[in-house]
Amino acid sequence: MKAHADIAALSALDLGALRTAWRARFRDPAPAFRTKDLLLRAFVYKLETRRHGGLSVSLSRRLEELAQSYLSDPDFQPAPKAKLAPGTRLSREWNGVAHVVDVTEDAFMYEGKTYASLSLIARTITGAHWSGPRFFGLANAPEAAR
Repeated sequence: MKAHADIAALSALDLGALRTAWRARFRDPAPAFRTKDLLLRAFVYKLETRRHGGLSVSLSRRLEELAQSYLSDPDFQPAPKAKLAPGTRLSREWNGVAHVVDVTEDAFMYEGKTYASLSLIARTITGAHWSGPRFFGLANAPEAAR
């Protein structure tokens, strides 16, 4: 059965029939969701992971580590924000124009104006919402380069 037909057939079932279908398909009891919508979403997710593969072992391990960190420390931050030293100069070419931003003690300077965030500067440059760190190439940079 094709995936779309599978999902359409499952969508037509009521909650009890969906639980029965889960048990028949996966040979396990269905999760104790109280709504058809949640159980249907879980069903489709499980079908997709069977067809296309689930999360990689390393990603599963990392998610488990993050979950444990959140449980042990409610103030846990998964990725520290990039700390740019005052005096750092960022540049980005956009539509053939070089744009330079200077990092100050608590803000950013661009074209003689002070901005609270790189995202505001990226919006000024592009006219669209951007992640400022991503726009300036900081989002995926190695920690040492930040």
